[in-house]
Amino acid sequence: INHVFRVERIAKRIAKSENADIEIIEASCLLFDIARYIEDEGGIEDHAEEGSKIAKSILGLIGFPKTKINDVCYAIMVHRKSKGRRPKTIEARILQDADYIDALGAIDIARVIASSLQSKKYRSPIYADKNSKVTKSAIQYIIHKLKHPRMQPQNFFTKLGRKLAKERFSFSKEYVKRFIDEWNGKR
Repeated sequence: INHVFRVERIAKRIAKSENADIEIIEASCLLFDIARYIEDEGGIEDHAEEGSKIAKSILGLIGFPKTKINDVCYAIMVHRKSKGRRPKTIEARILQDADYIDALGAIDIARVIASSLQSKKYRSPIYADKNSKVTKSAIQYIIHKLKHPRMQPQNFFTKLGRKLAKERFSFSKEYVKRFIDEWNGKR
Protein backbone atom coordinates (compact mmCIF):
# COMPACT_ATOMS: atom_id res chain seq x y z
CA ILE A 1 0.00 0.00 0.00
CA ASN A 2 2.92 2.36 0.60
CA HIS A 3 3.82 2.09 -3.09
CA VAL A 4 0.27 3.13 -4.00
CA PHE A 5 0.42 6.20 -1.75
CA ARG A 6 3.88 7.20 -3.01
CA VAL A 7 2.68 6.90 -6.62
CA GLU A 8 -0.36 9.01 -5.75
CA ARG A 9 1.81 11.76 -4.22
CA ILE A 10 4.13 11.80 -7.24
CA ALA A 11 1.22 11.74 -9.70
CA LYS A 12 -0.61 14.60 -7.97
CA ARG A 13 2.56 16.67 -8.11
CA ILE A 14 2.94 16.00 -11.84
CA ALA A 15 -0.81 16.54 -12.43
CA LYS A 16 -0.57 20.09 -11.08
CA SER A 17 2.19 20.93 -13.55
CA GLU A 18 0.23 19.35 -16.44
CA ASN A 19 -3.26 20.69 -15.58
CA ALA A 20 -4.57 17.12 -15.49
CA ASP A 21 -7.90 16.02 -14.01
CA ILE A 22 -7.11 15.42 -10.34
CA GLU A 23 -10.15 13.15 -9.79
CA ILE A 24 -8.98 10.81 -12.53
CA ILE A 25 -5.43 10.92 -11.15
CA GLU A 26 -6.48 10.15 -7.56
CA ALA A 27 -8.83 7.31 -8.51
CA SER A 28 -6.41 5.70 -10.95
CA CYS A 29 -3.54 5.95 -8.45
CA LEU A 30 -5.53 4.41 -5.63
CA LEU A 31 -6.76 1.53 -7.81
CA PHE A 32 -3.99 0.86 -10.36
CA ASP A 33 -2.44 -2.08 -8.47
CA ILE A 34 -5.69 -3.46 -7.01
CA ALA A 35 -5.22 -6.78 -8.84
CA ARG A 36 -1.46 -7.02 -8.26
CA TYR A 37 -1.80 -9.62 -5.50
CA ILE A 38 -3.90 -11.83 -7.81
CA GLU A 39 -1.14 -11.74 -10.43
CA ASP A 40 1.57 -12.35 -7.80
CA GLU A 41 -0.29 -15.46 -6.65
CA GLY A 42 -0.59 -16.75 -10.23
CA GLY A 43 -4.33 -16.18 -10.57
CA ILE A 44 -4.07 -13.86 -13.59
CA GLU A 45 -1.47 -12.86 -16.16
CA ASP A 46 -1.98 -9.09 -16.20
CA HIS A 47 -2.91 -7.11 -13.10
CA ALA A 48 -3.42 -3.94 -15.17
CA GLU A 49 -6.10 -5.53 -17.33
CA GLU A 50 -7.89 -7.16 -14.38
CA GLY A 51 -7.44 -4.03 -12.26
CA SER A 52 -9.22 -1.89 -14.83
CA LYS A 53 -12.23 -4.25 -14.66
CA ILE A 54 -12.27 -4.24 -10.85
CA ALA A 55 -11.90 -0.44 -10.81
CA LYS A 56 -14.88 -0.03 -13.14
CA SER A 57 -17.17 -1.92 -10.79
CA ILE A 58 -15.84 -0.16 -7.65
CA LEU A 59 -16.15 3.31 -9.17
CA GLY A 60 -19.68 2.54 -10.35
CA LEU A 61 -20.67 1.45 -6.83
CA ILE A 62 -19.30 4.52 -5.03
CA GLY A 63 -20.88 7.14 -7.26
CA PHE A 64 -17.70 8.28 -8.98
CA PRO A 65 -18.53 10.62 -11.91
CA LYS A 66 -19.66 8.33 -14.73
CA THR A 67 -18.03 10.53 -17.36
CA LYS A 68 -14.61 9.87 -15.82
CA ILE A 69 -14.78 6.13 -15.09
CA ASN A 70 -13.53 5.06 -18.52
CA ASP A 71 -10.57 7.45 -18.26
CA VAL A 72 -9.61 5.98 -14.89
CA CYS A 73 -9.91 2.43 -16.21
CA TYR A 74 -7.89 3.33 -19.30
CA ALA A 75 -5.07 4.79 -17.16
CA ILE A 76 -5.01 1.61 -15.07
CA MET A 77 -5.05 -0.62 -18.17
CA VAL A 78 -2.04 1.07 -19.79
CA HIS A 79 0.11 1.76 -16.72
CA ARG A 80 2.48 -1.17 -17.41
CA LYS A 81 5.22 -0.30 -19.89
CA SER A 82 6.26 -3.95 -19.92
CA LYS A 83 3.10 -4.80 -21.87
CA GLY A 84 4.08 -2.31 -24.60
CA ARG A 85 1.07 -0.08 -23.99
CA ARG A 86 1.57 3.61 -24.78
CA PRO A 87 -0.81 5.87 -22.90
CA LYS A 88 -2.63 8.46 -24.94
CA THR A 89 -4.27 10.60 -22.23
CA ILE A 90 -2.33 12.93 -19.97
CA GLU A 91 -3.72 11.19 -16.87
CA ALA A 92 -2.57 7.76 -18.12
CA ARG A 93 0.86 9.21 -18.93
CA ILE A 94 1.11 10.70 -15.46
CA LEU A 95 0.16 7.41 -13.79
CA GLN A 96 2.75 5.51 -15.82
CA ASP A 97 5.42 8.12 -15.07
CA ALA A 98 4.64 8.12 -11.34
CA ASP A 99 4.65 4.32 -11.11
CA TYR A 100 8.05 4.08 -12.79
CA ILE A 101 9.51 7.02 -10.86
CA ASP A 102 8.71 5.11 -7.68
CA ALA A 103 10.82 2.24 -9.06
CA LEU A 104 13.93 4.42 -8.93
CA GLY A 105 15.89 6.08 -6.14
CA ALA A 106 16.54 5.59 -2.45
CA ILE A 107 13.26 3.90 -1.52
CA ASP A 108 13.53 1.49 -4.43
CA ILE A 109 17.09 0.52 -3.49
CA ALA A 110 15.96 -0.19 0.08
CA ARG A 111 12.97 -2.18 -1.23
CA VAL A 112 15.10 -4.27 -3.60
CA ILE A 113 17.64 -5.08 -0.90
CA ALA A 114 14.93 -5.90 1.66
CA SER A 115 13.21 -8.19 -0.86
CA SER A 116 16.46 -9.97 -1.64
CA LEU A 117 16.88 -10.74 2.05
CA GLN A 118 13.28 -11.44 3.09
CA SER A 119 11.20 -12.58 0.13
CA LYS A 120 10.88 -16.25 -0.77
CA LYS A 121 10.25 -15.32 -4.40
CA TYR A 122 13.12 -12.83 -4.79
CA ARG A 123 15.63 -14.14 -2.25
CA SER A 124 19.21 -13.53 -3.33
CA PRO A 125 22.41 -12.09 -1.89
CA ILE A 126 22.85 -8.33 -1.81
CA TYR A 127 25.75 -8.59 -4.25
CA ALA A 128 27.52 -11.28 -6.23
CA ASP A 129 30.84 -10.25 -7.73
CA LYS A 130 32.45 -11.84 -10.78
CA ASN A 131 34.11 -14.51 -8.59
CA SER A 132 30.79 -15.69 -7.19
CA LYS A 133 28.86 -18.73 -8.42
CA VAL A 134 25.65 -16.80 -7.79
CA THR A 135 24.49 -14.69 -10.73
CA LYS A 136 21.42 -12.99 -9.26
CA SER A 137 21.65 -10.35 -6.56
CA ALA A 138 19.94 -7.16 -5.45
CA ILE A 139 22.65 -4.98 -6.94
CA GLN A 140 22.57 -6.87 -10.25
CA TYR A 141 18.81 -6.36 -10.37
CA ILE A 142 19.24 -2.60 -9.85
CA ILE A 143 21.89 -2.54 -12.59
CA HIS A 144 19.49 -4.40 -14.91
CA LYS A 145 16.77 -1.83 -14.21
CA LEU A 146 19.14 1.07 -14.86
CA LYS A 147 20.01 -0.39 -18.28
CA HIS A 148 16.39 -1.05 -19.25
CA PRO A 149 14.94 1.37 -21.85
CA ARG A 150 11.71 1.92 -19.90
CA MET A 151 13.68 3.31 -16.94
CA GLN A 152 15.67 5.87 -18.93
CA PRO A 153 14.63 9.38 -17.85
CA GLN A 154 14.21 10.62 -21.43
CA ASN A 155 11.53 7.95 -21.97
CA PHE A 156 9.15 9.42 -19.39
CA PHE A 157 6.20 11.34 -20.79
CA THR A 158 5.90 14.51 -18.72
CA LYS A 159 8.42 17.28 -18.17
CA LEU A 160 8.32 16.92 -14.38
CA GLY A 161 8.31 13.13 -14.70
CA ARG A 162 11.53 13.28 -16.72
CA LYS A 163 13.09 15.62 -14.16
CA LEU A 164 12.17 13.43 -11.17
CA ALA A 165 13.23 10.27 -13.02
CA LYS A 166 16.59 11.85 -13.90
CA GLU A 167 17.25 12.76 -10.25
CA ARG A 168 16.38 9.29 -8.98
CA PHE A 169 18.15 7.54 -11.85
CA SER A 170 21.35 9.47 -11.11
CA PHE A 171 21.13 8.64 -7.41
CA SER A 172 20.59 4.93 -8.13
CA LYS A 173 23.47 4.86 -10.60
CA GLU A 174 25.81 6.58 -8.13
CA TYR A 175 24.71 4.24 -5.33
CA VAL A 176 25.50 1.15 -7.41
CA LYS A 177 28.89 2.54 -8.44
CA ARG A 178 29.79 3.43 -4.87
CA PHE A 179 28.54 0.07 -3.54
CA ILE A 180 30.70 -1.87 -6.01
CA ASP A 181 33.71 0.37 -5.35
CA GLU A 182 33.35 -0.15 -1.59
CA TRP A 183 32.83 -3.91 -2.11
CA ASN A 184 36.09 -4.03 -4.05
CA GLY A 185 37.96 -1.86 -1.54
CA LYS A 186 38.34 1.11 -3.89
CA ARG A 187 36.69 3.56 -1.46
